[in-house]
Amino acid sequence: MKKNLRMLALGFLVSAVVLLVYDQFFSTPTKADETNAAPTKDVADDNSNTWKAKYEKLLAQQEVDKAADDEAKKAADEAAKKKEEEAKKVKSYTLTISKGDPSSKAGEELQANGIIKSASEFDKYLKDNNYEKYVRDGKYNLKSDMSYETIAKILAHKN
Repeated sequence: MKKNLRMLALGFLVSAVVLLVYDQFFSTPTKADETNAAPTKDVADDNSNTWKAKYEKLLAQQEVDKAADDEAKKAADEAAKKKEEEAKKVKSYTLTISKGDPSSKAGEELQANGIIKSASEFDKYLKDNNYEKYVRDGKYNLKSDMSYETIAKILAHKN
């Protein structure tokens, strides 16, 4: 069996060599081969020009995108600076507490008007420092640069 397989493989090899020799030396070129051979150089030149154009277009697009990104960053930085400046400005607000209003309502109004950052933190401060039950009704002029302690003392009339 081993010998038979070796002979079969040898037959394939010999036939492949014979076909290669015949194709290289004895076959004549056809008209199809001639027409395909000539435009190949032109097509290669066209492809080269096409790729160059595409590459240049891609580079130009990347430069445009980079410029747009830089402009967007500048605009975002300017917006952030404006926001910081607004946050730094001292805001003033007149808080009105009606009779029977809970202290949490005062915190919510102060947060809505930008006097404090968090109503829940302010309420927690009032509870932790026993100001919650002393908050009185009335009108109070408060500013955003005041601390929780100062605001609590004003609302509880403990200044």
